[in-house]
Amino acid sequence: MPKNTRYPRKSDRSAAELEALLTAAVDAIVLIDQDGSIVEFNAAAEKLFGYATDEVKGLSVELLMPEPYRSSHAGYMQRYLAGGEPHIIGKGREVEGLKSNGETFPIWLSVGEALYDDSRHFVGIIRDLTEMRAAQQQRHELEANLAHVGRFSLMGEMAAGIAHEINQPLSAIATYSQAAKRMMSAGKIEQADLEKACNGISDQVHRAGQVIENLRRFIKKQEVSKQQVDLNDVIRSAMSLIIPDTNAAGIKVATKYAEDLPSIVANAVQLQQVLINLTRNAVDAMRESLRKKEGIVIETGRFDDNRVFFSVTDRGTGVSARIADAIFHPFVTTKREGLGVGLAISQTIIRSHGGELGYRPNPSGGAIFTVSLPIEEEQVSDQ
Repeated sequence: MPKNTRYPRKSDRSAAELEALLTAAVDAIVLIDQDGSIVEFNAAAEKLFGYATDEVKGLSVELLMPEPYRSSHAGYMQRYLAGGEPHIIGKGREVEGLKSNGETFPIWLSVGEALYDDSRHFVGIIRDLTEMRAAQQQRHELEANLAHVGRFSLMGEMAAGIAHEINQPLSAIATYSQAAKRMMSAGKIEQADLEKACNGISDQVHRAGQVIENLRRFIKKQEVSKQQVDLNDVIRSAMSLIIPDTNAAGIKVATKYAEDLPSIVANAVQLQQVLINLTRNAVDAMRESLRKKEGIVIETGRFDDNRVFFSVTDRGTGVSARIADAIFHPFVTTKREGLGVGLAISQTIIRSHGGELGYRPNPSGGAIFTVSLPIEEEQVSDQ
């Protein structure tokens, strides 16, 4: 072996391996010491944060953090080094980063410990979530638009029942006004009778106006916001749109409301859309059924696993075994003229609420569709 042959020391090899890793890494990598000062800053980090390595070496890593993360960082480090519980070290979570131009952006940060130059250091691996968040936002907007179109489709299918519901108060208004006209023509105007006719007209105008207002609220395109709602109240409000449709088909609807249901965080209009869609499907399945008089049952309740539910039970033709497994897929339908998107839209809505829409055959014949929704975590922990 030649005397002048020199093998790299272990520390040299480790430094070279680290350099190769930092250069090859797709994700941003930032190495800091126990004081929080930046020791290494790879090319991906330069591109992500907009700083050159020489600009940030020796500076506090808090430079890369917006508030409130910046103010909290030193405290977390001190507690951990003193033997406390790790807040983020050894874990990964979504936080925000701060670019050199002052722009904040979402990142996924994973932090671990590393031995570097024989001393304790911390390495952060950072992934930019900006594109993923934009894609999620676009998906939410598409889902919201699809749900909005679905509401119009539902209203088209229910038009006959709604027209009947509005025609009833209009017919009553015509009757009251004709009675008042006859009294005036005969010259026999009784104050009490005239007041009765006017009050009747007023009541029926309010009734027709309420139907139209419910329709307007249901069809209106609005931001998909969620808030605390009472599931029973959501169902009750939807009944004013459901009953005209079921009455027009000659099908009765029974409701069973569970008492003391905890509130949930949801978009009430979207839940009503799902309920109306399920009820509409039940009406279609029962139009020609011999058990039509047994009607539809809408029920609310609570599961033991901290979830509430509502279900729609019918006595119709049921779902054939051939398509049962694909019933929630787009364009799968049992209707002769249906598009097969109602259940797919409903499933999307319920999953966006952290819930699940399921189907099972009714043991008495027909179908049972059940929507389960999570209870607020704060309420679960208090019970």
